[in-house]
Amino acid sequence: MEEIMMDIDGYGEQRILPDALPFARSYQLEALEKAIRENTIAYLETGSGKTLIAIMLLRSYACHLRKPSPYIAVFLVPKVVLVSQQAKALRNNTDLKVGMYWGDMGVDHWDGDMWKEETEKHEVLVMTPAILLSCLRHSFIKLNLIKVLIMDECHHASGKHPYASIMTEFYHHQLRAGITKLPRIFGMTASPINTAVKSESTISKHIRKLMTLMDSKVYTCVSDAVISQFIPMSTPKFRYYEDSVVPYALFDELAKKLNALKEQHELSVTNSDFTKSAVESAHKKISKTFEASIFCMEELGVWLASKLRSHYLPLILKLSRGVTQGIKL
Repeated sequence: MEEIMMDIDGYGEQRILPDALPFARSYQLEALEKAIRENTIAYLETGSGKTLIAIMLLRSYACHLRKPSPYIAVFLVPKVVLVSQQAKALRNNTDLKVGMYWGDMGVDHWDGDMWKEETEKHEVLVMTPAILLSCLRHSFIKLNLIKVLIMDECHHASGKHPYASIMTEFYHHQLRAGITKLPRIFGMTASPINTAVKSESTISKHIRKLMTLMDSKVYTCVSDAVISQFIPMSTPKFRYYEDSVVPYALFDELAKKLNALKEQHELSVTNSDFTKSAVESAHKKISKTFEASIFCMEELGVWLASKLRSHYLPLILKLSRGVTQGIKL
């Protein structure tokens, strides 16, 4: 892969050498080159290795991130559970200093000095978008010090979502002001559309809107055959059965029994020594199971209702064991 000349911070052209991993696939290398040259949204199938592209992008920018450089990279993930997962992937594939941040750490109460200490100590900060948005609003972190901004599952960037707010309140505000010291944007998604749409024109409109908001161009692999070499593709199977409407009397009886079972499990959970949050979580899971079972019986038929039961039975048994054994959820 060839060196790419970039104008870094207005100090003239500096080299950014794509730092590719030896096991990277052809389309990942192609996406990496594009991501170095311009803001990019990688639109690739789940399991195709979008995170590896982000990792190689950070490796390519590493010379601008290493301390004592004041610059950082920020890796945003939409869920707390993904913070440690992506941080682990970064630590396994780079030698950059990685910091992890989520709400339960008490970051909402951190001041500018605390964040200054973190940015001086770490080169990549992995966090949820609400944390970065708060830091930007309080000027704890300056956008012009973020060299690379990665947004995982960037299709969430719409409305009042923190992804959208970061781009509209800070990135585009500075872009309109003629500021050139802006981060390289790299978005990742398996579906650039966050809503159920049907027409091709509506899909195109949503994609263009996301591209404008992210100030990015979409990259995707032009050949499904290339992707299918590396990730398993689903093969649809059709099963047919006679539509047998559940008689009302039987439906009513089954619904009452399901409701009684629901109330029984809810009472068991309530009387357990679970924490308050665990009780609430268990109640939601039980209610979801009950509502899904009723829906299947009423709308989808007996066969799918039985399939649903097979899916949720392990969960119910787990909850029951948790109650009888006093396991904390």
